[in-house]
Parts: sequence; C-alpha cells; structure tokens
Amino acid sequence: MGTNAADSRKRSPGMVLVVMLISMVAGSICMNKVAPVLTNIVSDLAIANSTLSGMLMSIFVISGIFLSIPMGMLTTKYGTFKTGLFSLAAIIIGSSMGAVAGNYTLLLVSRMVEGIGLMFLATIGPAAVASSFSDEKRGTAMGLLMCFMSFGQIIALNLAPVMAASGTWRNFWWFSAGFGAVGMVLWVIFIKGIDDGADGAAAQESSVGATLGDVLANKGVWLVCITFFAYMITHMGVFNYLPTYLTEVGGISATLAGTLTSVASLIGIPVGIVGGMIADKWGSRKKPLAITMILFAVLIGTIPMFNSSNFIILLVLYGIVAMAEAGLCFTSVTEVVKANQGSSASAVLNTAQWLGAFLSTMIFGTLLDSFGWSTSFYVMVPIALVGAAAALCNKDLK
Repeated sequence: MGTNAADSRKRSPGMVLVVMLISMVAGSICMNKVAPVLTNIVSDLAIANSTLSGMLMSIFVISGIFLSIPMGMLTTKYGTFKTGLFSLAAIIIGSSMGAVAGNYTLLLVSRMVEGIGLMFLATIGPAAVASSFSDEKRGTAMGLLMCFMSFGQIIALNLAPVMAASGTWRNFWWFSAGFGAVGMVLWVIFIKGIDDGADGAAAQESSVGATLGDVLANKGVWLVCITFFAYMITHMGVFNYLPTYLTEVGGISATLAGTLTSVASLIGIPVGIVGGMIADKWGSRKKPLAITMILFAVLIGTIPMFNSSNFIILLVLYGIVAMAEAGLCFTSVTEVVKANQGSSASAVLNTAQWLGAFLSTMIFGTLLDSFGWSTSFYVMVPIALVGAAAALCNKDLK
C-alpha cells in the first residue's frame, strides 16, 4: 500500500500531463525533423526525386493508418505504462537507426520504426490526460497536450538545420534519440503504476463502453474525418515542403528557412488554445472549423505571391489560419457521438489523420516533380475547400 501511495503522489495530474507532453514532443520531433534538413539528406544519400524524399516524411505515419484502432485495444490489454515504454523504445531505436543509415532504404525503415512510437503515444497520451483531470480542468489540459506537434516542429525546424550546418544532419537524429531517452526515464519514474486502481479501471471502462460499430455507422463522424483528412493532406503537404520552398525560391539559407517556418508553429500554440476557447464561447464547432478551412485554402492559393521580403508575413498568417483545425476536429468528433463512444471516435479520427499525413507529402512531392511550385499549391486549394464543405454539411455538429 505504501508503494501505491507513493506512486499516486508522483502521478499527480500535472505530472502526468508533463510526462505525456514530453513523450509526445519526442515523437513530434522525429516526425518533423526531415523537412528542415531535406536538402542535406537528398545530397548525402543521392535521393533521385521529390517523390522518394516525400516518402521519408509520409512513411512515418503509415502504422497509424492501419493500427490506430488496434493500438487502442493493445493499450487496453497491456496498459498505459508498458505500451508507453514500447513507444519510447521505438523512438530511441528508430532514431539511432536513422543516425547510422548509409542508404535510403535503411533510413526509410528507421522512419517507420519511429512512427510506431508516436502512433502509440498519440493514442495513450490523450486518454491518460483525460482520465487524470477533472471535467472543469480537462479542456485546458487537453488543449496544452495537443500543442505537442507545434513544440516538436519548433525544436526540429530551429535546431536541425543548425546541427546539420555545424556537422551533419545525423547529429540531430542522435539528439532525437536522446530526447526520447529522457522521456523514457521520466516515464519509468512517474508513470509506473498508472494502470493500478481508479485510473486503470476508468480507462478500461471507457474502452469497453465504446461501440466501434456504432461509431463507424455515424455519418457525423465520417464528415469530421473527411474534414480532418482534407486538412492533413493540405497542411502536411504544404508545411513539410515550406522550408525547401523558402530556400529554393526565396534563396535564403536552410537555417533561416527553418526558423521562419517555425514561426507558424510558435503562433499555433496560443492559436490552438484560443481557437478552442472561441468555439466554446460561440457555442459552435462547425462555423469556426469551416471558416478556418476556407481561410486556409485562400492562403495556400496566395503563397506564390509572397517573396523573401515578406515570407515572415506568410508564416504569421499560416500560423493564424492553419493551426486551430486539429483541436477543433478532435473536439468535434466527440460531440457527434454518445459520451461512451469518444475513445472509439477519436481512434477513427486518428486513422483519417494519419492517412492524410501519409498521402500529403507524396501527393505534393509528385505534383512538384510534374508541375512545379505554383501549381502544386493551387491543387491543394480545392482539397482544403472539400474539408470546409464537409464541416458545413455535418448536421450532427453544432
């Protein structure tokens, strides 16, 4: 009993949030580290075209496409603590493999291994934080947790080019492995025992109560998934290639391009939280979700009009209009289902998210090889508008 009491003190809601956030940031760093040093990798490994280089980014999320729902089941069976350790081990091993990869194939495999780690954590983290906080504090905690992607982008976009310029891009892969190791140490110290007692029981009750069949038959869920799928294709396709665009078209250094691109992520942290607050005050998810998607489509279509003298304006606008959609979608999908179906609905939405992320850079890279920068951006516009239309057509969404 003494051990359980000690674990309970260590496992305060705030500490659970901090450890989950650090662990998920480790995964986000891995996911976003290719884009800012892509030119270095292409040169070092003699990658033939943009489609292959795009695959280095897309392959990261392939496990999430097929395993988001099974991952939720495995987490229920083996518990948060064990699956979290497995996830962080995958991040450490994958990053280390990438750091020593001497060819494209091994680097590609290492990206998949890293991706498995984040895909699990993306399922584990929100469930653990949701069960740790009371109703009146849960929204704020979840809002901060969902900024994990922006934190990882900021670190990768700013630090990876610097480390590549001072040595080799491989140094940042060792850094990401070390970051994952820090997450693992914190996990062992503070998360052990989380599956015991009330926390574990609550998680199992939530999972058992959810009916996947009912969720899959819910039209409102599918419309939210279409919106998020369209968003991920446009956002991840455009955003991952922005550093390369700023370098090739704007003629600026890779280091400055990474820093400028990270401005959007930095702005996205408060925008994501404030966007949720505005939606709460407005009493609607549909309207802010549709409006932001429309504004995002407009911005993508105007990217070719910006030049190196006003790239900072582009990135500020990007952060404002493109960084609230993820939080709005995850909140929306839980509001179109019954209370006990939230976990299953989120798992289905995760599948749509990772499918969109997987296709995004492959589609954009293929367009880039065939038509060039401007046309590639223009093709993304109608895809974003499809997402806006799906939100507006969602009668189950307020």
